[in-house]
Amino acid sequence: MARSRLIDKMQSHPFWLLDASGVAGNVLFSVFDPTLGFTSITAPEITVNLKEVKPGNWEYTRKIVKSAAISPITLARGVNFFDSDFYNWTTNAILGHQPVRRDLALVHFLGWRPIRQAAGDGGIGPEAGATSLVERVPGRAWLLKDCIPTRYKAGSDFDASSGAVSIQELEIQPEYIHELTISTLSPLVGRAFGAGVAIANAVA
Repeated sequence: MARSRLIDKMQSHPFWLLDASGVAGNVLFSVFDPTLGFTSITAPEITVNLKEVKPGNWEYTRKIVKSAAISPITLARGVNFFDSDFYNWTTNAILGHQPVRRDLALVHFLGWRPIRQAAGDGGIGPEAGATSLVERVPGRAWLLKDCIPTRYKAGSDFDASSGAVSIQELEIQPEYIHELTISTLSPLVGRAFGAGVAIANAVA
């Protein structure tokens, strides 16, 4: 019997990004059109900066945590003639039009879809854009706090011999991030899920 996709490793493609800043300073509640997705988003990355300390009674240096930094995140999506979200946020930040900083939520979905699982197709099937999100189950999420745009590229470089879709880019700099998973909410429950998946894989 085929095993459920619930216990499969997570894939790269099912993700969504939304503005989680709330209503303050933005009558449309979002710097991004909520119906438009993204071609790719670089994953959140935390770098820990260390400081070396030389104890007086030990031959080797010790490393201690000095600070931490969040790497920039690049958002990319296909160009539409009606879409200037990236440009508008960048220029508003340059001009100081509030709110400059935004809280964004990046959600990574499971490949398992309970509705399709119940229908008997194993939880897989063709994508349907934003409409497919209603049947997706979030697996992980990151709250990107106080993001500010740092680089905007209007699209792919122009090439008269290419028919490829033009991709625009926006680089943002979060101040800090929060990861939301079962394990960050409860390490004990996260370990219990891990044990359950290991048993399920062994049985399968």
